[in-house]
Amino acid sequence: MLKTVCAASLICAALAATVAAAPFDEPAIRANVAAFEAAWNNRDSAGVVATYAPDGDIVVMNGSRTAGRTEIQRLMEAEFAKTPPTMRITLTVTSIRPITQDTAVVDTVARFNEGPVRENRGTSVFVRRGGKWLVAALRVYPAQGPPGR
Repeated sequence: MLKTVCAASLICAALAATVAAAPFDEPAIRANVAAFEAAWNNRDSAGVVATYAPDGDIVVMNGSRTAGRTEIQRLMEAEFAKTPPTMRITLTVTSIRPITQDTAVVDTVARFNEGPVRENRGTSVFVRRGGKWLVAALRVYPAQGPPGR
């Protein structure tokens, strides 16, 4: 009887631990990337910032690090002010690598329909906070050149 009670207790504990850990949610990460793209294309700096964690940061190419939603919004507003209204971005997720249940590294390629830079790539660290996936850090790099370059 004691063995049965112990076994049942262990099974219940294992099931509770499984239920407590939220499943990794790749579609939610992809939805965040799509929300960023839509906000960027609408020149909606508040919408862009909503995809970031409150303490998130961004570094574009060789630029300085911009941290926090307020500063990222200022950066986006400055960028949008000098970006042609017809310029559009298309983001393609090239990989999502879970690190933990609540952390992932996401690689993207950004393509622009016009302008001197037609493509770049980004690596983001995503975190799940309050059940929502947000960008904790984004690094933007030049587009990857051909192999051997």
